[in-house]
Amino acid sequence: MRTIFELYLEHESLIETIKVLDKRGWTNKRWINQDGRERGGKPFNKCTLLHLLNNVLYVGKITLRKEVHDGEHPAIVDAEIFRRVQVLVHRNGASGGKHVRNRFGALLKGLLYCAPCGCAMSHSHTQKNGNKRYRYYVCLNAQKRGWHNCPTKSIPAHEIEQFVIDQIRCIGKDGTLVTETIRQMREQAKKRMHDLEVERKGLEKELARHNADLRKLAGAASQNGTSTASTDRMADIQERIRLAERRATEVREELVTRRRDLLDEGEAARALAMFDPAWDSLTLREQARVIQLLVERVEYDGEKGTVSVTFHPTGMETLAGELKNRKAIA
Repeated sequence: MRTIFELYLEHESLIETIKVLDKRGWTNKRWINQDGRERGGKPFNKCTLLHLLNNVLYVGKITLRKEVHDGEHPAIVDAEIFRRVQVLVHRNGASGGKHVRNRFGALLKGLLYCAPCGCAMSHSHTQKNGNKRYRYYVCLNAQKRGWHNCPTKSIPAHEIEQFVIDQIRCIGKDGTLVTETIRQMREQAKKRMHDLEVERKGLEKELARHNADLRKLAGAASQNGTSTASTDRMADIQERIRLAERRATEVREELVTRRRDLLDEGEAARALAMFDPAWDSLTLREQARVIQLLVERVEYDGEKGTVSVTFHPTGMETLAGELKNRKAIA
């Protein structure tokens, strides 16, 4: 464990450190959970390595309810080495994590899914005749496991993007379709809120269980001494607590947002009505943002030749306000 911290200080890069760990054949610790299932034992990635380097457990401390306390187990990493690692991680992280720019105007980036395979379709392109660019979306299942595994395979980007744009235009021009679309979106929003509430309660129980397990392990370590196995077990529980707390925060924030932004019929109707006249005046970047606001998911079935568009319940009012402001400025 100490060596991993030292390797990061030497290479000053998560990727370069992972390369060394891979060459040595080092993986995450393998252990058996309470259900008898084997966990861990996988190669490190940026996420798991970063969490290990940030884990205060290795300097004799524990985290309970987001607060760091002195633990009852001895440190296995020198405090000064840990401090230097934190400084380096913070410095390297300051320029990372930026959202990758959508270079080629992929309007459905992150929204399009292959219906038969149930997986995402990624945007790609090829160059023809030296300069002409051909854009398309390809099923990740077909890309990873072979074209014979997917009936959809790929679809020209302009074709599927134009279909979605035309669908929104048609809805905005038909009062009956507007009413029906809004009704469906409100139902989706209410169902989502119910699911989030159920998940929130489940996460609260999960966190209570994990914190109780962590206190029990810490107490046992103080009486019987610590071991690599017990330290790894505590590290695993802390990782589960971290993930559960992060997800619980996301759930609470989404619940607040959805309750506040429960679709207003008038605003939604205005947003859809303003879509068609405003669309062509938008820049490519603005068009991509509008689609991201309006659309939650697009499913394409290449075998049946069908497309299903699910609208984003909370995006309508935001769009209505933005288009209204744009019109006022113009």
